[in-house]
Amino acid sequence: MDPRRVLESFAWMETVVAIPPSTAVPVECELVHRLYRTREWDATRGLLTDDFALVGPNGARAGLDELRRTNELMAGTYDDLHAEIETIVADPDHPWVLFVRDHSRGRAKDGSGDLDVRAWSRVVLAPGGEQVREIGPTSVIGGA
Repeated sequence: MDPRRVLESFAWMETVVAIPPSTAVPVECELVHRLYRTREWDATRGLLTDDFALVGPNGARAGLDELRRTNELMAGTYDDLHAEIETIVADPDHPWVLFVRDHSRGRAKDGSGDLDVRAWSRVVLAPGGEQVREIGPTSVIGGA
């Protein structure tokens, strides 16, 4: 895929509201850190519920297959693709709904349109907090 098209696709995310509530406080979540560290689908899949949803703009929902396809697309487009978690916060009244701010970077394999964006993503944990039930929506808050 053309890296410029990937970067253009982030433009819609700037209109999606995935900003933490004002009552949110910093939290730790080893599950989210593990999810961000995984590179192999089998490891990623084990961290997600069977009814996992990737939530997009306007609440559109996709499942595990779409997440896998998106991960493969990004890995095929960028070298050194990685996302660093900057902070995780949650509203104390809704501790299973996390907001993760990350900084994603990658070098375009064709030499153009490198990825360098900061974003907030909503992450919903399953009961017990041992798997992720939803990711998204995501709001891009800055890019290079």
